[in-house]
Amino acid sequence: MVVNKVRIENASGRKFTVPLTGFSSADQEYAKKAYERALFIDPQPFDDDGRGGVIVASAKGKVEVLVPPWDRYSDVKPTARAVIVGESIASGATLTTGSGSSADLLLTNGTLAHLGANTKLVLTALYQKSFSGTNQKASELTKEVSPIRTSLKLEEGDLVVEVRKLGKESSFLISTKLAHAGIRGTQFKVKASADSAELSVLEGKVDFLDAKQSITAVETAKKAGTRKGVPAFLEDMSASEQAEVKQAVEQTKQASALIDLNRLANTVDGYEPKPNYIVKSALGMELIWCPPGSFIMGPGQDNDSSAHPVILTKGFYFGKYEVTQEQYEKVMGNNPSQFKGNQLPIEMVSWNDAVVFCEALTKMEGKRGWEFSLPTEAQWEYACRAGTNTNYSWGDLVTPEFANYRDTKLKKTLEVGTYRPNPWGFYDMHGNVAEWCQDIYGSYANKLAINPFGPVEGEKRVRRGGSWNIDQVWMRSDSRYGNPPNQRFNFNGFRVTLNKVG
Repeated sequence: MVVNKVRIENASGRKFTVPLTGFSSADQEYAKKAYERALFIDPQPFDDDGRGGVIVASAKGKVEVLVPPWDRYSDVKPTARAVIVGESIASGATLTTGSGSSADLLLTNGTLAHLGANTKLVLTALYQKSFSGTNQKASELTKEVSPIRTSLKLEEGDLVVEVRKLGKESSFLISTKLAHAGIRGTQFKVKASADSAELSVLEGKVDFLDAKQSITAVETAKKAGTRKGVPAFLEDMSASEQAEVKQAVEQTKQASALIDLNRLANTVDGYEPKPNYIVKSALGMELIWCPPGSFIMGPGQDNDSSAHPVILTKGFYFGKYEVTQEQYEKVMGNNPSQFKGNQLPIEMVSWNDAVVFCEALTKMEGKRGWEFSLPTEAQWEYACRAGTNTNYSWGDLVTPEFANYRDTKLKKTLEVGTYRPNPWGFYDMHGNVAEWCQDIYGSYANKLAINPFGPVEGEKRVRRGGSWNIDQVWMRSDSRYGNPPNQRFNFNGFRVTLNKVG
């Protein structure tokens, strides 16, 4: 149901929209009850399959996130890590807080959420339509910025939420092991344990599906609780309970006060499923989309590079393979490589050469509002790690079956894609040829970095990834080294990124 109309899809997939008044009285009643039940069913994506996420506005104490693997490539099982304040997190992740800990979250439609101590929350589904951002602060919103269909699973603990007023296309579901809350726009608290669930509504109205599968409407200053086999019981919230929910909402508003709608819009845009980008004409270069995210960057092999949190607020395309000699020659008209072969990686190119290639490719491709460039060092390591925190994207040990490096004893480059890809589908991130990055080489600042771009001054440019003639320690995901931008080597090449301008 949408307002006073019913959308119907038949077995063949044809869709119809019919006014509710076109049905008999009995069917109208059936439709209304079906609509009530629909609040407690996991939502379906929008036709454009848009996605939203949550931004960690603050964290106190032990707050961790577990992000599931993207695909089948990795043998490394994901492990929980400490959240990074300011990072965005997509559907499928699990957030947990320890004893005496808490976290404040901002959903990308403007909804606020506060996790209490000893809480486990699964971001089951976060579907959202993209929108244009502004400088307005998200904490000032009174209604959603774009349609969202959200499902959260509270495994245990306390969750306080202020849901912005939802539109007719939106839905918001919070599930526990025993009960479910279907929301339209309100301030409330859900408390869950293995054998009980409780809903407390500070303001608005929430439909509560109890352990007996009965629906109770819980309105302002009321609460409902249920246990296994026991229907919901309705009672008044105490003054202290109301104050607790109000305080949690205000705390989350304060924590997210600096986040604007531009940040939310970029996050939603970045989480939109995007097909791999293929450079047109005969170039055939394939790039894979990397959504917004965060990771611990470094420490690298030098003493000046501290491990530090990094947040990338925008998605970007990244080359699936190192640029090949065939691709380079089609753009630049020459092939300076020592080891000749169309599908071998380009080498004997300086940083300056690589930059000129990216500029020429941008003009050749003509994708308005986008440009090709070398990756920033942060983008490179983010794509290399692919959600892992081990020495290499496949684990902590390396043998010649994993990559082309000194112990492989080939003493030359191999065709791109010879070895298996990393968990996000990128080939040869370790070994074969080292790869130029945009950044000037220098030490990291030992603090949170958002979309970092390296030092502003310096004589060298960053190289990453190891090569056919180098030891395994220099192939690690965090290994880095620098060289003057005019130097050329038979063990150095590059790959490209495609970024939205502005």
